[in-house]
Amino acid sequence: MKQFSKILFVMLFCTVAKEVQGQIKGRVMESSESGAPFATVQLLSSKDSSMVKGAITDEEGEFVIQTANPGEYLLGISSIGYSSYKGEVFTYNGDLKVLSPIVLSESAVALDEVVVKGQRPVMERKSDRFVMDVTASSFQADNLMDIFRALPFVQISDGGIAINGRPNVLIVLDNVQMPGATMNTILENMTGDEIENIEFITNPSSRYPSNINSVIRITTKKSKNYGLTGSARGNFSQGVKFRGSGGVSLIYRKEKWFADLNVNYSSNNFFLDRNGYRTMTIDGVPRVFNEAYESITVWNTLMLRGRVEYSFSPKHAFGIQANYSNKDVPDRSLSNNQIGFSNNIGGVADSTLVSDAITYGYQNTQNYSAYYSGKLDDKGRRMDLVLTYTPIGNRNSDEMFFQDMLSSEGDLLANLPVVRNTAVSNAKIYVGQLDFELPFENGWNGTAGAKVTLSTNKTRPFQEVKQNDLFVKEEEFSFQNDFEEQIWAGYGSLGKTFGKTTIDAGLRVEHSTMLVQDLVESSVPVDRVFTDFFPTLMISRPLSEQVIMSFNYRETISRPGFSVLTPYRIYRDDFTIMEGNPELRPQYNRFLTINSVIKENLFLELEYKQERDVYTHIPELVDNTMILKMRNFDLDYYSLTMNYSYQFTDWWSGSVFGMGALYDGRMFQENFRDIEIPQSFFHTLGINNTLSLPKNLKLDLGYNYTGPFHYGLVKTITNQFTRIALSGGLFENKLRYTISALDVFRGSFEGGEITSFNTFMRSVDYRDARRFQIGLVYSFGKKTVKRASSKGLGNEDVIDRVD
Repeated sequence: MKQFSKILFVMLFCTVAKEVQGQIKGRVMESSESGAPFATVQLLSSKDSSMVKGAITDEEGEFVIQTANPGEYLLGISSIGYSSYKGEVFTYNGDLKVLSPIVLSESAVALDEVVVKGQRPVMERKSDRFVMDVTASSFQADNLMDIFRALPFVQISDGGIAINGRPNVLIVLDNVQMPGATMNTILENMTGDEIENIEFITNPSSRYPSNINSVIRITTKKSKNYGLTGSARGNFSQGVKFRGSGGVSLIYRKEKWFADLNVNYSSNNFFLDRNGYRTMTIDGVPRVFNEAYESITVWNTLMLRGRVEYSFSPKHAFGIQANYSNKDVPDRSLSNNQIGFSNNIGGVADSTLVSDAITYGYQNTQNYSAYYSGKLDDKGRRMDLVLTYTPIGNRNSDEMFFQDMLSSEGDLLANLPVVRNTAVSNAKIYVGQLDFELPFENGWNGTAGAKVTLSTNKTRPFQEVKQNDLFVKEEEFSFQNDFEEQIWAGYGSLGKTFGKTTIDAGLRVEHSTMLVQDLVESSVPVDRVFTDFFPTLMISRPLSEQVIMSFNYRETISRPGFSVLTPYRIYRDDFTIMEGNPELRPQYNRFLTINSVIKENLFLELEYKQERDVYTHIPELVDNTMILKMRNFDLDYYSLTMNYSYQFTDWWSGSVFGMGALYDGRMFQENFRDIEIPQSFFHTLGINNTLSLPKNLKLDLGYNYTGPFHYGLVKTITNQFTRIALSGGLFENKLRYTISALDVFRGSFEGGEITSFNTFMRSVDYRDARRFQIGLVYSFGKKTVKRASSKGLGNEDVIDRVD
């Protein structure tokens, strides 16, 4: 360890001597007066036009190509919005060569006598990921949640995110994490204006944590201009309730220093309308519970993200960052719940349980990290080190005003207990991660790394019942649980191209310990030790110039979240109790996929997935009360995915996405062997079109459909989402605006049905998705942007499981 520290110290504080070599210099121009910033310059061989060297122009359009061998070359240049350029052959003798300025030609087509620039594709499909160019879309003023909801391959349900039906998604936002406890809050408050592109990685390598099925990597805009640049934005929408947010992004760069600050604030009213019913046998008599629930939850959210980075040589950089998110739920968040009791479905209620309640509390998440990134040599070897500390604090209360049983005429039959449930938790996560990229001279490419994650979570949920106008603690529904988890991981991968075939194999090893202590009962309900191996394999080969085939294999694990694993009981009403399950086992998965990219616009994929010890809520009737508890079962599925991108004209492009999957589940627990999990077919379809209109207007039309299907004992309902958006610019595009209509046909429902033993439950949620929205983005300073470096903090895989 001491030896490693010395090596790291030398790498961090010793600069590399500059080499004095010949250069090829030049300048690329957008016009006779304006340079072309961040254009791609390629030095091409005059013999076969193969690439020899490459460079990127700076903000003034100037470029430098280093260490080229003497010979005959030509330049190839590309820049967004301009036609590709290929120059004349010139001779280079190895000394300094200064080329004449090169002026690009704007790429444009005529439409109704108005010049319209050729548009960039918003979505690109590769063998292992979708890549979304947000800057080419109309999502500049939309928040991330609405962006995800509009994409057909992303499923949003009750705040959870899945890609192609796969949950357990890792979200990496530059240096900012997306913890599960505040994921919705962050996604609802960050807009497309802050983002350059989003990668949806569907086949992650062994470099990523083993509990991740998919990765969403978000890259924000970062200016290279010296001085101060930034933008201000606002987003306002009206559905049943109003939502509004605003923010400012500031970027400052000077020589070797870089700093950025993002501030976002929102005040939103989230309206929920829930309807459903359940059938239960009470004292031997079948009864129907007709439920109607409405709530208005107010979220006031402040988010701060900041970073300072210093590059003490062209190859070495050190940075620190701090992120802060606080969601405050004031006590004006109201809910009303009514349960009507009848003897048959749809029958007239003979009595009704009515309760009004308020919700209040806060969620606070902080991240502090230090990172080092360095190139070890000129061959591409590099090292990244990240150290992170993350404290998370939550305190949320649901407090009843009353809980009364009324007759069919509205007369009071009984006063039931008035309760207050309070969830308190405090988590701390420490992460250290070291990654190496190791290309070798013989064509082999390797990666290696190690990671340690130390997590603690102290949960203190308690319930109080009102007595003589005072709330008194109920010990039966109050708990003190301490959770500890340690994960020690190492990984390595090796890849090489043999002829036309590329092979990349990796292995991740994880040793983890999980400990839950029940301080009330002085017991240890969970004490587990695991050592697991997670292999990955990717084989890719072009079958022709237009067809590329890929094969992928990966094994993963899904560990239960802290809150569902710890023992607790939460009273909802006299007939409903939520309960934790310390016996819940981790879920193990195997993925096997074969896909093909045809003509760069048609993507086809076949996948088989084996899931063991999947966990989901399964209800059980105990003493006239429905107990909702997570339980394990097994699941296999077979899927076919298709994505086709098209461009009818230079101003009209779009894509069609479709996926179908056959689910086959089995219940193996002894007490539940009589429950049969039905075979089911999951299917989803989406279509998106983008039209570039005169006067720099852009129109987006999108429609997504997901049909009903069974997942375990849960049968989901149909979900449809439609988005129509018109975007444009004013004041030389310094002010961008988007006017959009969301969920036009009011079909974005969540929920489903559960059948278990002699109980049946159906619940349908509508979350005020039908909205009219206006978004504004004003940019100040210079408008040029480039891709920011992405550095994961390393604790993303654990933080998603903190509640």
